[in-house]
Amino acid sequence: MRSVALLLMAVLAACSHPSPAFYGVAPVRVGVGQSMFDVRIVGRHAQAIRLSREWAPRTIMVAPRAAAAIAAVSGCAVPRLWGDQAMIEAALVCGPDADARRGVPQAHDCRVVPTRRRWTKVACQPRAGPSAFSMKTEVAASG
Repeated sequence: MRSVALLLMAVLAACSHPSPAFYGVAPVRVGVGQSMFDVRIVGRHAQAIRLSREWAPRTIMVAPRAAAAIAAVSGCAVPRLWGDQAMIEAALVCGPDADARRGVPQAHDCRVVPTRRRWTKVACQPRAGPSAFSMKTEVAASG
């Protein structure tokens, strides 16, 4: 019985299962730098789940790549993120030219915002100039 429970936990840990607000939303798989994300968007709220294996990543190191992935999929600005190294959520700020920017990766400069909550908050701004990120996009990924 114990081995069945361990096997079930291992299988479930390998999925990119969204939080309840994103159930039923098909993810877009985006690679930014060395990270791979499943990005889901509902209205002006986005979620990026990191799929790539990285040794002991810190949130402040993963956040700029997550912001770039979310911005590439949504075409919107990603000024504030919260979450941890595995799952990052963001509020989107979209302008009238949001569709024109869709799919254009952009490097972000991020800083940690002090908070007393369990998750880390990060403030990000798109970096001016050419992007140093490489991006791969796959549509309709399943987890």
